[in-house]
Amino acid sequence: MSKLAIILLSDMKEPVKVEMAMRFAMVAQAERILEDLRFYFFGPGVRVPGQLLETGDSLKDVLDQLLDSGVASVACIYNARQSGEEENLRKTEIEARAIGPELTRLVAEGYQIMTF
Repeated sequence: MSKLAIILLSDMKEPVKVEMAMRFAMVAQAERILEDLRFYFFGPGVRVPGQLLETGDSLKDVLDQLLDSGVASVACIYNARQSGEEENLRKTEIEARAIGPELTRLVAEGYQIMTF
């Protein structure tokens, strides 16, 4: 079976990429053919939860669906600190931790990596 890590590097300056990343993750989860599926907010992507909270954009519902879908979703704590997004991650209950070493490990373990 395959393993996939989706990495969201875009923020709401590129809403199509944000939407495609989240919707694709939900489709992949619903298909239930992957051994493991993970979603990462990295770089500018850590701003997305806060941007959606602030604007009330309809993509907030998509984010909520992603977080409720069971897909393991994590944000980079270092990027969150740099951009002042830690509180917004707490509000959306997205775990924040150092993910650089984890991403390297996933590559070594044979995960496919998709970036948006």
